[in-house]
Amino acid sequence: MNLKNIFFITLLGFIWGCKNEIDINAPYKDIPVVYGFLDQNEPINYLRIQKLYQNSGTLSTLEGAQNSDSLYYDSLYVTITDSNTKKVYTCYQVDTVPKESGFFASSKHKLYAVTLPKNNVTNELYRLDIYYPTKMKHYSAVTGIVKDATIGFRKIYLNLGFPNHVFQFRFTSGRNSALYDLGIRYEYLEMDANDTSKQVVKKVYYQVSKSIPYLPEKDIQININSQDYVNFLKAQIPYDPSKLRRTLGIYYQAYGGTERFREMLDLTKPNLTVVEKNPEFSNISNGLGIFTSRNYREMQMGIDPSTVTLFAELLPNFEK
Repeated sequence: MNLKNIFFITLLGFIWGCKNEIDINAPYKDIPVVYGFLDQNEPINYLRIQKLYQNSGTLSTLEGAQNSDSLYYDSLYVTITDSNTKKVYTCYQVDTVPKESGFFASSKHKLYAVTLPKNNVTNELYRLDIYYPTKMKHYSAVTGIVKDATIGFRKIYLNLGFPNHVFQFRFTSGRNSALYDLGIRYEYLEMDANDTSKQVVKKVYYQVSKSIPYLPEKDIQININSQDYVNFLKAQIPYDPSKLRRTLGIYYQAYGGTERFREMLDLTKPNLTVVEKNPEFSNISNGLGIFTSRNYREMQMGIDPSTVTLFAELLPNFEK
């Protein structure tokens, strides 16, 4: 499960009147806050569906936030329907995924899980339906599915003899995609210099681009300066004479998102204008939050032997 980058939407309603007393607790409404990203490469997809938080007038905000029951519905019936085939996938509730501690209670963490088929050919359109039987309410959203990006295999060759030497990140964006985070993961083996049987695999992430808009199904090529990349690795790997290191591999990574995700990111950027606030984003009918799709792809690259030698010569405590 990939729950990196999960954020929670909270709203505080303030009602200002002409009287001296201010009532910050407006009449409560059952409004769901939804966070759901479908990824066809995940064996299980998880949705987070919680209540819009509002504490009672008898409790402080901190006290109310520590009450898990104030965050979750007592019962929901959640389905995802393929609008093309009309096949319905029922989401089941799970509480085995731990939640990090924070301002809100972490003793309980309800998620809704579903397994969806992977298909790079059919252009599915999935509809999320959330039924709240206790109050006879219904909430919904629709998303297309981001298909796999294609990352072409290549052999990485770095040459520091030329100041402007570059190596390339090439990929073809997936169908229904609108933006990508691109990265390179470098892996190396770190061993105890006195006992090489004591080993651990370590990773260094290099960000090629972040939330950059790309048209779907387009060939993209990005140049990366060889000297810049080596300098980045040197800065991330500390000198430690008690360690012995060895290059293991380089992996290209592509995280793709939909147009709805791009729109949400645009609306949540810091507002540097005289406008008081950004408009709220939500594609949940009668609710708040986002239901959309993302796609994660990774491909191991080859490494030219001369580049492995270069790493051994320039990176700290690597085998010569």
